[in-house]
Amino acid sequence: MPSGNIKNKIAIMREGKLTKSQRKLLDYFETVDHKRVIYMSITDLASATGVAEATVLRFCRSLGFNGYQEFRLNLAQGVIDIGRHDQEGIDFVEDIADTYKEAMDNCRKIMKGDRLQTAFDMIFGAETICCFGVGHSYLAALELHNRLMMMGILTHCERDTHLQNVLISSRSEKDLMIIFSVSGSSKDTLEAAELARACGMKVIVITSYEKSPLTRYADLVLAAAPMEAPNQPGAMTGKIMQLFMVDILCTGLHLSDKTRFDSFVARSNRATVGKLI
Repeated sequence: MPSGNIKNKIAIMREGKLTKSQRKLLDYFETVDHKRVIYMSITDLASATGVAEATVLRFCRSLGFNGYQEFRLNLAQGVIDIGRHDQEGIDFVEDIADTYKEAMDNCRKIMKGDRLQTAFDMIFGAETICCFGVGHSYLAALELHNRLMMMGILTHCERDTHLQNVLISSRSEKDLMIIFSVSGSSKDTLEAAELARACGMKVIVITSYEKSPLTRYADLVLAAAPMEAPNQPGAMTGKIMQLFMVDILCTGLHLSDKTRFDSFVARSNRATVGKLI
């Protein structure tokens, strides 16, 4: 990672010849709280400053970073107290519990009403469902796959991104992809979403950002407020948020036709009972 903090890098850039867009970004970073920026997607930042996402990316690279995520990580290291649980007088157990509660409260606000019913309609209307997530988001995709399969809903969940692309390529407008991504900017995730749309698939995105590169491909976005800083990748909060959303989706589907799904779950249990000691 490039040495030197962002404040110094910005000061050095100020001394050179700037484009109008670069000046907008520099002015923004000198007036806004950096703690706010680290929870913004590249789409959010571009919108806040009135520039294009490509301009934000070029700006980050001109500061010596490979891209926006590396820029955010460097920024976060300067403003977030990673060792907050070690501070004297802080009950880290309560601190963690409060963080989880806040994450679930955020999810609860969006996982109701029209959006949730739209998600149910899209799932019921699909011939097959592809559950997708890379890295830490794969856990939620796999959990959704397992839960839906137990309910008799045909799903696929490939961990290998090459095999996932092969699977997507044979789908059509009759099928649905449900994609999990905390940041909404993973290259593999974006590639899968783009391919799914090219094949005509409907797409549900479950993420922490209402606006991100990934959400452009979505027919429906289920987004909670970001709870994971870039210097805490794979934090448990993000996983809990995703798994909570999975539980809400599957429980709601089950309750919408309880007799039907109770029958499928009972058959699934009978099929596996012999595997238990």
